Formats: sequence, structure tokens, C-alpha cells
Amino acid sequence: MLTNLHNLFKKAVALIITCGISLGLLSSFADDTDLSFRSLVVREGMRTVMQVINPEGGGAIFGKVAGKITNLPTVYIPSAGFRHEKVQLENCTAEVLTKENSKNSNKVIFQIHGGAFVFGLLDVYRLEAEKLSNYCDGATVVMVDYRLAPETIFPGALEDVLDCWEWMLDSGYKPENIVVIGDSAGGNLTLELILNLRDSKRELPCAAITMSPWSDLASESESYKTNVYIDPIFGFREGVDKELDVEDIIRLYAGDADLHNPKLSPMYAEYDGFCPTLIQVGTAEVLYSESITIAEKMRKAGVEVTLTEYSGMWHVFQLLGDLLPEGEAAWDEIGAYAAKHLIGK
Repeated sequence: MLTNLHNLFKKAVALIITCGISLGLLSSFADDTDLSFRSLVVREGMRTVMQVINPEGGGAIFGKVAGKITNLPTVYIPSAGFRHEKVQLENCTAEVLTKENSKNSNKVIFQIHGGAFVFGLLDVYRLEAEKLSNYCDGATVVMVDYRLAPETIFPGALEDVLDCWEWMLDSGYKPENIVVIGDSAGGNLTLELILNLRDSKRELPCAAITMSPWSDLASESESYKTNVYIDPIFGFREGVDKELDVEDIIRLYAGDADLHNPKLSPMYAEYDGFCPTLIQVGTAEVLYSESITIAEKMRKAGVEVTLTEYSGMWHVFQLLGDLLPEGEAAWDEIGAYAAKHLIGK
């Protein structure tokens, strides 16, 4: 029931956005030949909405909502056949989704949510958890609801992710039976978790999946300049005479830490001995170059890495699920990758 309501809501939002965009606006983006028409409409609608909220555009909206997106009410009710429970960790909570009568309950997808380190665990991730479990024939999904900035700064979120990893191992789950997945800030924490385990000479998960991992908090990657007027989420409105400056947002989490610290910005890390990894990224986002750099580092280190670039797509477009053709393709890839490494399917 909840899934149906969620899908209806997404379609309603897309319809409103579509109605608010003129064909004249769309014609100016005719060179996006690899982008589906539906995604083009939604992308430009999102740009319009973001600029209404923040007239200059840009990710400053995340700074405005910092500290206000914690403990949001949830309307999530598990779909038939699923069981959902919360586990109290030392400083945060974890949520565990299990499939009844599953033969793969010992297999785990460790889901680390995104949200610029200021958003908490939202229902969209709980719905994604069901999708991930189904892709992997009933695998268990563990979601960590880590502490948020600005109340908790670096390395608080990573400490909570590590605590959740320890809880999984103490509960009997084995690293070789765990796939870690994260988007945006969650992608950052996915990479940092595995780098921490590697540096501690501990066993790694069998694979990692990242969607647009926020990995260069120093904001020095090339796409911070080239996509500054293209990205509908983090970019600026075209014509605004300023460089993309997200340091105020970043400092909410980073505090006074060195933004080039590999333990904060995994783009500056080395990837020898890393586990197999899937990286998905949109070419229209300011974080685009970060994913390219990490994939190149992994290849040079001999890591099995798959980098998939989605032409014209924006930051974590996957959150819209199969509403968009590119989103459907992305989730099919994610599901196949997770199933291959987790259950050999």
C-alpha cells in the first residue's frame, strides 16, 4: 500500500513539474541527445524548484535545513513478507529489514543513506531496502541512521557506520556475505568504511556500490567549474556571477578538519587492496569528476571497478526509482551487481 502511494506521489510531482516547464525552455537543451525526454523534463523542473527555494540556486539549501531534518516522522509500513525492526547502537540506531522464510537471510546489504550529512534516514531508503532485498532473493538489509551535522561533526558519522559494522559481525554476519551501498554522503561513508577496514588489516565486504559518492570535500575537482550551471541540485542559476562555494555546507560536517584528509575526502585516498566496486554517476553533476578520479585510482591499483556514467543525469537521480528510464536502468544494474557478488546469481 505504501509503495503504491509513494509511486503515485512521485508521478504527481513529475506531472506538476512537467506542467510548469514550457517547450521553449526544453528546446534550449536539445543537445542532450542521450537523455530521455522524461528525465530532461524532470531535471529542468527540479532546477526550477531549487531556484524558487534558493533564488541563486546551489546547494546552500542544505545549510538552511541543517539540523531540521532529524527524527522526521515515518509512515513506512513493511510490505507483505517483510519484517522491520530497530536496533539501538552506542550512539545511533540501525534498522534491519528481513524477508520471511528467506534462504538468504545470512546475506546482508549494508545500506548507508545520503543527505549531505545533515539529512536523516528517510522512508525512500526503507523502500529502496525492500527493492534491494528482492533483487538478492531475500537478503537482509541493515540501514544505519548515523548522527548528523551540525550537532555531530567528523568523524562522528563514520564512527557510527563502524559501530554498525561491528554490530553486524557480532550478530554473526560475515564480511564475505556483506555488500555495502551508499549514495552521496552515504557513498563517502561507504568508501571510508572500507578504507578503514583495509587500513586496519581487517576482512572487507565482498563488494561496494556507490551512487555519486561525495568524495572531494575540498571541492577542487574539475566538474565543480564545468558543471556549475548545469547541476540542478548543487549548481547555481546561470548568470549568477560567482564560483561554486559549498565550504559553508561542508564545514557543518567537516568542522575544522583538513578537507584533503583522505579519511574525510576519499578521493584523496589510495585504493590498493580495495574490494570490487560499482560507481554510478551523472554527467551533469558537480560531483562528476570525483567519481572519475576514484575509478581511475582503483583501476591503477588493480581493483575490479565498474564505472557507469549516466548522460545528462543529476545527483542521485536513482532516488526517483523507476519513474525515469535511466533510474530503472541504474537500479537494474545495482540489483544485478549486488546479486552477483552476494548470492552468485
